[in-house]
Amino acid sequence: MVICISKENQPAFDHPLLMYHKIQEAPTEIPRVIGTNKKSEWPTSEAHVSTAKCPQDKVPIQNMTALSHRAKPERGNNNTSVIPKHEHAVALARGIPKVYGTKAVINIWEPVVEDKKIEMSISQIWITSGDFDTNDLNSIEVGWQVDPIVYKDNKPRLFVYWTSDAYRTTGGYNLRKPGFIQTSSEIVLGGSISPVSSFGGSQFEITILVWKDSKSGNWWLSLGPDNVLVGYWPREIFSSLADHGTKLDWGGEIIDSHSFGRHTKTQMGSGRFPEEGFGNASYVRNLEMVDDTNTLQPIEVKRYYSDGPYYSTKKLHTDEWGTHFFFGGPGLSLYFIYFSFNLEG
Repeated sequence: MVICISKENQPAFDHPLLMYHKIQEAPTEIPRVIGTNKKSEWPTSEAHVSTAKCPQDKVPIQNMTALSHRAKPERGNNNTSVIPKHEHAVALARGIPKVYGTKAVINIWEPVVEDKKIEMSISQIWITSGDFDTNDLNSIEVGWQVDPIVYKDNKPRLFVYWTSDAYRTTGGYNLRKPGFIQTSSEIVLGGSISPVSSFGGSQFEITILVWKDSKSGNWWLSLGPDNVLVGYWPREIFSSLADHGTKLDWGGEIIDSHSFGRHTKTQMGSGRFPEEGFGNASYVRNLEMVDDTNTLQPIEVKRYYSDGPYYSTKKLHTDEWGTHFFFGGPGLSLYFIYFSFNLEG
C-alpha cells in the first residue's frame, strides 16, 4: 500500500543533521553528455518503475510494517552460529582522483531467493569513499533488489541506500530511515519494476544516473533516458562524500545465510553465468562517470571481482554498448554442476 505524505514530513527530516535543511526542488543542472550511443544490434527496452499520483507538495511512501531497516553487513537469523555472507560479482573502477557521479543501464530479472527470511539478491551501482576497515566508508547505492522479508514477494524493486560509517549505525533503504530526500510526487521507492527480462526473449532494463550538484553539494538521482528526477542524498549526511567519491562499483550482490548447512541456491542477476551472454545472462552497460565539469565521460574498467564459484563476471565486446559486462550465477544448484562440467569438458 502506498500513501502520500507531505514533502516536509518525510522521514529524511528526522535526521538530526537535517533539522534545518531546505528542500532543493531541482538540481542546478543535469550532467552534460558527450556524443550519443549508437543503436545496438541487441534490442532492449526500458522497464517501468511503479508510480503513484500524489499532489505536487507530497511524495509517495510505502505504508509497510515489515522490517524497517536491514543493515547490510549485520543481517542475521535465529541461528547465532551462522553469519550471513555477502557475495558479489562486480566491475570496479579504482585509482580515480575524484568521482562526481555515474550513469549505467542495468538489466532487470526476477532471481530466486532461497531463504526468504534472511536472504536477498541485488543488482546495483555503488559510489563510495572512505574505507570499510576504518569504519569511515561513505556509500551511495541504487538499483533493484529482490527482498522477500521486506516486500513479501519475489519481484524486483527499485531501492536506494546510503551509509556514512560503514553500515554500523547510519543509513537505510528507501524512505524507511532518515536520509534520502524524495522530490518526485510519482516514483515509488521500493516499488516493483516491470516487465522483467525473459530467457531468449525480450530484455528490459533501467537507466540510472547519480551525480553531485555543483552548487548545493547534494547527490541527485534520476531514472530513465529522459532523466526523471527522484530526489537526492543531502550533503549533510556524509563526511567524505560531502566532497566527492573515490570509487565506483557496478554489478550484483547476494546474501548467503548458509541456513541449510551449505551454500545458498539464491540466484544473482538472471541466475545464469555471464558466459551465456545476451538474452540469458544479466548485464550492466554503458558505464559512465561524471567528472569535475559535470560531464558524463565513458569509463574504462580494468578490474572485475567475484566471490565465485557460484557467481562471476565477464566482459564481452560490442561498441554500441560502451563499457559493459555480464554477471551473475545460479548459486548452488544442479544447473551449476551441469554448466561447470560442460565448461571444463
